Amino acid sequence: MSDEPRDLDPVADAYDAAAALDDAISALGHDGEQRPGQAEMAAAVVTAINDGGTLLCQAGTGVGKSLAYLVPAALAAASGRRVVIATATLALQDQLVTKDLPLVAAGLAQRLGRPVRWELLKGRNNYLCRHRWEEHAQQQLDIDGGPVSAADIGRGQQLAEIGRWVRLTRTGDRSELAVAPDGRVWSSVSVNSTECVGAERCPQGHRCFAEEARARSARADIVVTNQHLYCIDLFGDGYLFGPHDAVVFDEAHQLETVVTQVAGLEITPAGFARLASEARSVGAGGAAADAVADMATRLTSELEPLRDTRLGAITGDLASLLEVADGRVEQLAAELRSANSADSADSADLERLRVARLAAESLTALRVAADPPAGTVILVEGRGRLRLAPLDVGDLLASRLWGRQACVLTSATLGPHFVQRLGVPAADHTYLAVQSPFDYRSNALLYCAKHLPAPTQEAHRAAATEELAALISAVGGRTLALFTSWRALNDTADALGEVLSDIRILRQGGDLSNTALLEALGNDSATVVCGTMSFWQGVDVAGPALSLLAIDRLPFTRPNEPLAAARREAAGSDAFMTVDVPNAADLLAQGAGRLIRTTVDRGVVAVLDSRLATAGYRARLLDPLPPMRRSIDRAETLAFLNTIRERHDR
Repeated sequence: MSDEPRDLDPVADAYDAAAALDDAISALGHDGEQRPGQAEMAAAVVTAINDGGTLLCQAGTGVGKSLAYLVPAALAAASGRRVVIATATLALQDQLVTKDLPLVAAGLAQRLGRPVRWELLKGRNNYLCRHRWEEHAQQQLDIDGGPVSAADIGRGQQLAEIGRWVRLTRTGDRSELAVAPDGRVWSSVSVNSTECVGAERCPQGHRCFAEEARARSARADIVVTNQHLYCIDLFGDGYLFGPHDAVVFDEAHQLETVVTQVAGLEITPAGFARLASEARSVGAGGAAADAVADMATRLTSELEPLRDTRLGAITGDLASLLEVADGRVEQLAAELRSANSADSADSADLERLRVARLAAESLTALRVAADPPAGTVILVEGRGRLRLAPLDVGDLLASRLWGRQACVLTSATLGPHFVQRLGVPAADHTYLAVQSPFDYRSNALLYCAKHLPAPTQEAHRAAATEELAALISAVGGRTLALFTSWRALNDTADALGEVLSDIRILRQGGDLSNTALLEALGNDSATVVCGTMSFWQGVDVAGPALSLLAIDRLPFTRPNEPLAAARREAAGSDAFMTVDVPNAADLLAQGAGRLIRTTVDRGVVAVLDSRLATAGYRARLLDPLPPMRRSIDRAETLAFLNTIRERHDR
């Protein structure tokens, strides 16, 4: 919160939240409706912002939580306060700035007496870098003068499309492109915050898209951003968002994961390889670049035997290797610096400076790894990622977030246990649970296939696939099947394709993008989409296109996942009930929440894991789920699905 005194408008500050909601809903026209719980949530958000408090609000699907916090944010803006809204997904950010905020502003215009200004702010690498485009990418457009591969042609075509777009765009935001470019193509025309040489030194700094976005956001009353960028700023110098009176975290169930990522660091073979490659590309490094590239191979060999483990400390051969890496990266950084002219704006010098900044970031990571801060967990993930992460994010947030400005956290799955997980002061917050207005008992059925073998048994996969095929046949497709592993997804999709000849079986990781998969599900009822973890959250397919939501097994974290193992160890003997079960319950509720998205949706959530009906902890898993009718009766479930199919096939 700003320390500078400001004159706040008491009329707008005291404006009744319920009346404001009515105005905003009226602006929606025939799409607007009064929703039970929405006014209660809006009133609580107003109180939190006015009092500078912390509110955690679990708002069930259909409550309309976006309006319930946007209306108070607009009221706060009219009274001279600044509000930041941080979401976990780009889709929600775009919805807020292109649809919801314009409607709120229009609905409240007469009451507020002045326009509300809002801006969307993303990470720097989401904006095209004019300098890299003009000095680097233009050269890549010339693919004449020699043999040209299909990849070269595709790259050239994408760059040509970017070139046409650059002449028209006002924002430089890559989301405006009709077709998303390949990651390598975009990285050649953008920079992240580490690589950026600064607007003062860059010859294009006076018209930099990222700097213009930051300038616009500094003038805005409401800034919409993502949780990752907000947390980077939170643990940095606060430059991006400046003083603000309130922050709203939507999709707040993901905040712990985001803080863990931002507050940690990684050292990877790919990082060394990239640094060496970038140094060579700017004509610097020579033997020093080769020496850094060699670290990629050596680190891979060192980490391979340690995959998916937690290290008590970095000692022995790994510590010696990282010390060698420190010296080699320092030598490369020195050569990059010495090759530069002081304060030069020459293109070659700026490119070397960009790579020197990458080297400096690598050095910082190596030196933190050599002396990790207290409370840090040291992990080896996958085949070659050394990761340092905070064991508990509560202390980090307590020192930087809680009590410094009003904080509103909301999600459809934000149980009371998040108070402890996020370190929210026990005596200084309000918790509110607002139920969904949807008639789940009439329109939805939670089916647990109790008769199936336990997931730990070899017979489970075949039996679960047979069960799923029967459910899909009963509803005629219309299915999103969620899996906890890629192997389970692919094995099941293969088997379903053999027995369901009249239904299209699509899978994540195939020829279609995630967006295209969901569009296919919406356009053809005789479709099944099989997805892994990225489909458990944020998917919104309304209507009869999605009538069966199948979950292959309870989403417990893998026992050998290093960070989860460390948190279990810290929790002690009660770790399963305090770490594993709450995490699985949250993710299960997120997955189940994909089914009923409107008041007229009907369908079945089918869990193909008998533990939901038999385990002693099942009540803890069931509590966060919507209040659907529950059944273990296969015949009843098939009959309900048949009814749905017959209704929509007429």
